Amino acid sequence: MSHPEIYIPGIELVPGISEPPPRHDLAGTIWWHFHDEPHPMGWYVSMLGWTKLFGTSHLSLRFPGVLFAMGSVPLIFLIARSIFGSSIGCLAALLLSLHGFHIFWSQMARMYVAGAFLSLLATWLLLCLVRTPRPRPWLELAYVASVVAGVLTVEFFWPLIMIHLLWTALVLPRSELVPTRFSHRIGLWQGARLFQIQSLAFILAAPALLHAVYRARKGATFDPYPGFLVEYFSFGFLFAKDAFSIPQLQINVIWSWLLLAFALLLLTASLKAPKREAPIFATTPRVPVWIPGLLAVCSASFIFWLASIAHRRNEALMAMTILPFLALLIPALGAVWGRFVPRLPSRTLHHPQERALLLWLLAVAAPLILFAASHVVSVLASRAFLVFVPYLLILCAAGAVWLFQNIRFRLATTSLCLLVFAASVPYATRKPGAPNDYQGIAQAVLSEMQPSDLVFLRNRDWVDTPLFYYINDANFVVSEYDISLRTNPTSRVWLITWPHEGELVITDARREALSDYEKTQKFEKLRAQAELFEPKVKP
Repeated sequence: MSHPEIYIPGIELVPGISEPPPRHDLAGTIWWHFHDEPHPMGWYVSMLGWTKLFGTSHLSLRFPGVLFAMGSVPLIFLIARSIFGSSIGCLAALLLSLHGFHIFWSQMARMYVAGAFLSLLATWLLLCLVRTPRPRPWLELAYVASVVAGVLTVEFFWPLIMIHLLWTALVLPRSELVPTRFSHRIGLWQGARLFQIQSLAFILAAPALLHAVYRARKGATFDPYPGFLVEYFSFGFLFAKDAFSIPQLQINVIWSWLLLAFALLLLTASLKAPKREAPIFATTPRVPVWIPGLLAVCSASFIFWLASIAHRRNEALMAMTILPFLALLIPALGAVWGRFVPRLPSRTLHHPQERALLLWLLAVAAPLILFAASHVVSVLASRAFLVFVPYLLILCAAGAVWLFQNIRFRLATTSLCLLVFAASVPYATRKPGAPNDYQGIAQAVLSEMQPSDLVFLRNRDWVDTPLFYYINDANFVVSEYDISLRTNPTSRVWLITWPHEGELVITDARREALSDYEKTQKFEKLRAQAELFEPKVKP
C-alpha cells in the first residue's frame, strides 16, 4: 500500500492521528476531500461506494483500475479502426495491452487509468457524434456524462475537452457554424448542435474547475526538464523512471535514445498512413434554449455555495460563478468562427485526415502545451499524462503498419514493436508499487510485537499513515513521548522510520526520548526501518 492509495475512503485508519482521517460516510468524504485533497473528488466518492460493497483488501482496492484498463483496450481499437482501419486498430489494442507503464498504474488504487478510459470514451463518442446525420440524444447524453466524469477524475481532462472543442470548430461544415437569420433571434444560444452539446458538458463540469482552483498549490510536481518529453515520446513512458525506482532497473542511456528514435520514426511515418473514408456530418436541430439556461443557473448556484464554504480564496471562487454563463457562449463563438475563419483546405486535408488531426492534437499538441505551461504552474506528472498516451500509441501503430509496404518488412516492424512493449511488462512488474515497504515492515514488527509495546510515530503525517492499514490496533504514541515513557516504564518501544537511500539514522524527538533505552532489534525493508528499544536493566 502506498501513501496516495491510503486516501481511498472506507479504509480503517486510526482516528485523530492519521492523515488522511478515516472517512466512512458520503458527507464526511465530500467535505474532507473538498477542503483538503487537491485531486478531483469524483474518484474518491465513487470508491467510497466500491469499498462499502467489496471491502478494502488489496485486490478490492485495486480491481477498479484493472477493469478500467481492460475497458480501454476495445475503446482504443474502435478509435483506431474508425480512422485507420482494423489492422491498425488491432495493433494499437495490442500495444496498450502490453504497455508496462499503463499496466503498472492499472494495478494501483489511483485514478489515472480511469481517466485514460474516460478520455478514450469521450473521444470515441465525439467521433460518433460528428458522423451522425441526425440527433442521437442518448449518444449526446453519454458524451456529456463521460466529460463530466472525466473532469471529476483527473485534472488533465480539461485540456482534452478544450482540444475536442477546437477540433470541432476546425472540421464542422461552415454551413453549420454560420448562423441563419432565425438563429440571430435566439441570441447567444446558436450555432451547431454539437457545440451546444459541448456547452452543456462545460456547464455541468464547471464546479470541478472551482475545486481545482481552490486546492491549487505550488511545488505539487517536479520542475520541467527535457527528459520528461524524451520519456513521453518514447511510447508514452514505456520504460519510465522515477525518484524511487530501483537503480538496477534503469535502462541504459543509449537504449533510451534508440527507443526515442524508433518511436519518433513511427510517429512521423503515421503522417502517410492511409485513413478510412468517413464523411463528417452535423445535425442542425437545436437544443431548446431553456435547457442550458436552467443548467447554467443551477451550476452557478452550486459554485456560489461551494465558494461560500471554502476556507480561503472566497472572493476569487465566487467570481467563478460566471463560468457556466460563459459556457453558454460556446455555440455563439462557434458561429462567429464559422463566419470569419476559413475551414481547413479540403484539397490538402480531407475529412479522413481531419479525424487523424484530432489524434495529433491529443497526442502531441496537448503534451507540448502542458510542458510549456509547467514553467509557470506545477503540472508535470507522468502518470497524469496517461489520458494522452493511447492516442500516441494509435499514431505509432499506424506508422508501424505503413512504414514498409513489403509484407515481410511490415511484419518485422510490428513484431519489433510488440517485442519492445512486451519487454516493458517485466520492467514494470519489478518496480515497487510504493516508495516504502509498509507491508514488509509491518509484518516484521507484528511477528515480534507484545501487547504492552508502544509504537512511536509522528502525529498526522501522511508518510506514516499507510502503516495503519496493516497495524491499526497498537499502542501508538504521536506526541509527548517522554510522558508516555514515564507512564509505561516497563514497556518496550518500536521506533518506525522511513530513511531514504544512504540515510543511516533519523534524529528527532522520538529518538531523543529513547536515549536511555537500549536498542535490541532492528528490521530493514525498502526505505523502511523498525527499531525495538527496551528499558536498560539497572545494575
